[in-house]
Amino acid sequence: MNQPQNKIVVVTGANAGIGRETARGLAQLGHTVVMVCRNVQAGEVVRQEIVAQTGNQAVDLMKCDLSSQKSIRQFAAGFTAKYPRLDVLINNAANFDHTLKRPTLTEDGAEVIFATNHLGPFLLTNLLLETLKASAPARVLTVASKGLMTYPFLSIEFDNLAGQKKFSTQHTYYHSKMAQVMFTFDLAERLQGTGVTVNCIRVTNVQIDKGRYEYITGWKRWAYEIKRSKAITPAQMAAAYIQLAVVPEFEAVTGKYFDEHCKEVKAYKPAYDRAVWKRLWAVSAEMTHVA
Repeated sequence: MNQPQNKIVVVTGANAGIGRETARGLAQLGHTVVMVCRNVQAGEVVRQEIVAQTGNQAVDLMKCDLSSQKSIRQFAAGFTAKYPRLDVLINNAANFDHTLKRPTLTEDGAEVIFATNHLGPFLLTNLLLETLKASAPARVLTVASKGLMTYPFLSIEFDNLAGQKKFSTQHTYYHSKMAQVMFTFDLAERLQGTGVTVNCIRVTNVQIDKGRYEYITGWKRWAYEIKRSKAITPAQMAAAYIQLAVVPEFEAVTGKYFDEHCKEVKAYKPAYDRAVWKRLWAVSAEMTHVA
């Protein structure tokens, strides 16, 4: 890996899992890392751990709940007031809460999984776009899931964005991830010529903290144990995030979909429907009050 220049990198969901290992790896390389966490107590424990392990004092922690538009706007205002530039935005935070049996609405009236996984990154990215453009060359990295392969015909269900017609955690999660893939492709085209690149990485089977499925019983728990035993580590997945975020060879690459090896892969056909991109952008902008 060629050593890139020092960058200011925002990582959402940085207190656990892949986000934590991404923050750690970036700090180890000497970058300025802004950990964006909903739980600042847990985030501060991780921040101190990373500083102690890497010796990098330029590891910051800022609060943001990606399901709350008010929180996102407060974070964006605080970040731009504090930092002179933004080189990389990694939209890692996600909600895949298996305990949800019915749609749960946020304070903004959006279904919480769709809000956290799509509307939140959409709003955050748009609020930071001018800073990214002024910092060019800059990069945005969004995150999807290899699990989308189980939904090869899935597109955006505009009549079911709040889970009002049908709801399951799994379906809603992958629906939100398809929205992120489309957002990536659309934004990459919108930003052509600005020096800001936008790419998406699909997360493969990654070991999750056991505490995240302690409540699951029976065959589902057994299935998770088997899945975990065959999974790569969060640090291994984070290594791909880091390459796409800071390695010079990816500086001019945009509008691509990558796997855990940083190899370009194809998304499923519905992801390339430009008419759906445009409608998704319009609906997302209306729901987040983006001009």
